Amino acid sequence: MKEIIGIYLAAGKSRRMGKCKLSLPLAVKPLGTIALKEIMQSNIDHLLVVTNDIRADWLNSADVLRAYLNKWENIVCLQAHLGQSYSLRTGIRRAEQLGAKSVIVFLADQPFVTSKMINLVINEARNDHVYVASSDGKVLKPPILFNEKAFDELMIINGDQGARSLLRKGTFSGTSIQMSPDYLFDIDTVEEYEYAKTYYLGNINHFLSL
Repeated sequence: MKEIIGIYLAAGKSRRMGKCKLSLPLAVKPLGTIALKEIMQSNIDHLLVVTNDIRADWLNSADVLRAYLNKWENIVCLQAHLGQSYSLRTGIRRAEQLGAKSVIVFLADQPFVTSKMINLVINEARNDHVYVASSDGKVLKPPILFNEKAFDELMIINGDQGARSLLRKGTFSGTSIQMSPDYLFDIDTVEEYEYAKTYYLGNINHFLSL
């Protein structure tokens, strides 16, 4: 049974970037593929990559996924243009079909997430929290784990609200784990992309070992 299922949200329109940010090169790989190796090497049981097109070129170039053919699948959200909540609901629906007891929400524009971070979130969730979020010390961010008690509420969020909207409202009881802000960095703008390139190259030996 696939009890812990990751949902990799990769169906956004990259409006603030002005082009498909997941295809942009970060060193020699498309930005959207950088975190996949770490996610696949973590203690999740299965990964759902949610895109708005089955022919996503950046995803097709993710060589690491060929080593985990039975541990992931690509699902398409045809309503992704209406907001992130639609992609999330598509992922939750498929996770329930697979028998998920919990899901971990990932953002494809967070390239520096590590398997150690993911496993910390999973281990903390064993204390029966409805959610376990990552935190940069100020803001709760993905990776965020939700157990099955949260699924019904996740399925009724609307528009461009992500799962974090429920945490801000205090809908669930849970906890957070403080992580390095650099590892939680997400890329929305050209300026953030340029910073990510500098950060990546400045830590190239570390990232080449991942």
